[in-house]
Formats: sequence, structure tokens, C-alpha cells
Amino acid sequence: MARSPDLARLRRRLMAIPKAVKAELQPTLEKSADEVVATAQRLAPVDDGTLRDSIRREPGEHDLEVRVEAGGEATTREVRRGIGVGYDYALAVEYGTIDTPAQPFFWPAYRLSRNRIKSRAKRAISKAVKRTGKD
Repeated sequence: MARSPDLARLRRRLMAIPKAVKAELQPTLEKSADEVVATAQRLAPVDDGTLRDSIRREPGEHDLEVRVEAGGEATTREVRRGIGVGYDYALAVEYGTIDTPAQPFFWPAYRLSRNRIKSRAKRAISKAVKRTGKD
């Protein structure tokens, strides 16, 4: 049975959607990540600024993954001199320790932005799908 031109067109359009969605969604994800970074930086307690400056946006393992991270090499300290085992004080600040209360900055920043992130992503996906329909 021969394929109709409409079916071939439909298949082409369906195959195009993922690329269009990725292209439309990537800047949206980066904008959302930047928003979480800015909020977390405002909420982070500032002693010398190292923790605040360690909050950043990182690329993920695939096209549509953007990660917001805090801490890392700049905020990792030795537990005791000469032992070589370290801890990241970004985690100690976020969750607290036996000696210090938690001063959350990361998760509150995410929770403040979560609904806006979801809405922004849904709009970008809808926009991309509508654009592919205009072929």
C-alpha cells in the first residue's frame, strides 16, 4: 500500500518536534537556572563571599539538563589538618551541623522559583510544537 503525502508530512513533523523543543527549551532552562542562582546567592549567608560566589549554573549530561550547584573545591575544607578528608561547608551551611543551625539558601531558592520554572518550560514547549505545525 502506498503512503500518502500527508502521512509522510506528519512523520516529518513528528520527527522535527524534539529538535525544535530542544532549541526552544534550552534558553528557557538556562534562564530558569540563572534565576535560581541569583536567588540562592541573595539568600546565602555571607562571611567572606566564597559560598555565595560558589553558586553557579553548570551544563548537565545531556542537552536539556542544566544544573545549579553550590560549593565545590572553593568551599571544601579539611576536617582535621593532615587527614586529607574534607567536607564541603556549603552543605554544612544548608543543612546545619551539630554545632551550627541550618541556614538554608539553596532549596528555598528552588522552591521560590519552581512554579515559574514549570510554567516557563510549558510555554516554551507549546511554542515549539506550534512552530513545527506551521511547516
